[in-house]
Amino acid sequence: MPLAIVVGVVVLLVSLNLAEVLLVVGGRGDSMAPTMPACNGRGLAEGFTYRFRDPDRGEIVVFHASGEFGGVFTPDANASGSLEKRVIGIPGDTVVGQGGRVLVNGTKADDIQTPPFPRVRLGRDEYFVLGDNRTFSQDSRDFGPVPRDAIFARTILVIWPFGRFGVPVYNKALAPPGGPLCSP
Repeated sequence: MPLAIVVGVVVLLVSLNLAEVLLVVGGRGDSMAPTMPACNGRGLAEGFTYRFRDPDRGEIVVFHASGEFGGVFTPDANASGSLEKRVIGIPGDTVVGQGGRVLVNGTKADDIQTPPFPRVRLGRDEYFVLGDNRTFSQDSRDFGPVPRDAIFARTILVIWPFGRFGVPVYNKALAPPGGPLCSP
């Protein structure tokens, strides 16, 4: 009987992962460090919430993207790969990097040091995402806004390493570690 329970749990977890309802994310990069552990850190993401509402500013979202680490990424709802970044701007916002900070609709988003970037006006169903490790992140400053249909989950928990287990917090006074932190 215990084997049947184990098999049932495995089948359930695989099914939830394939349906993008509950999945393990991360483990490859350092663009969300130190919020998400760099290199081998893992998070748990859930794809249930965004079936009923849109992403909010400050959430760490997971979106489909084509490309590979060390290369160029492109948000793409039909891609099998994925990235996780923090939502900074939502549809209708104007986002700009100036004076070492990110401004959203003229208001400072946080105190995370950010290199300057040009003003972006977000259209309908467009989101501006940034890595928390701003000096070492490929994000909307590089590939542009992320379309809503590419966003499918939000990261809700750090699960590895166990010493970092817990809810990822948006530390608006974060001092990013820079990079690179991970070996290719």
